[in-house]
Amino acid sequence: MMPRRQKTKPPELDASGLPEITERQQEFVRHLLAGKTASDAYRLAYSTENMADRTVWAEASRVRARPDVSAWLSAARQAHLGTAVLTRDMHMAELERIREIALASGNIGAAVAAEQTRGKVAGHHIERIQEVPADPVETLRELYRTGQHAVALAMAEQHGIPAAHVIDQPTTH
Repeated sequence: MMPRRQKTKPPELDASGLPEITERQQEFVRHLLAGKTASDAYRLAYSTENMADRTVWAEASRVRARPDVSAWLSAARQAHLGTAVLTRDMHMAELERIREIALASGNIGAAVAAEQTRGKVAGHHIERIQEVPADPVETLRELYRTGQHAVALAMAEQHGIPAAHVIDQPTTH
């Protein structure tokens, strides 16, 4: 039999050194910590029925930027009171859970994608990005230089680019 998990008391925020904020500002902060956008948190904390979306966004930004509200947000996040806190281990566990669900449902593609993402999070997979020249003639010249003569010439012909531009022109960098 597995041992039962002990219930732990959630962390509390010591507000003794924080500036006073209004009840609506406290509600705004609670909604932000619950993962709501600033605009949605503002709509839930304030009366916005006659406000345009742009105005709601501006007011939400203004309230969020207030030094007293920012202090509360910062203190709450440091106390890990927000639900948006995600550790690497939590992320890895969730990806593993998704992989297992995908395998159980026969969705191999989703399982592979979850496992690849786990590898990226763990640092095992590094994406390398190769810059491709924006000039199509330069791209065709590169194909030709790497021995893909037929492909380069066929593409040049298909796009109306004279073969001489692909074969004879040296690149200048």
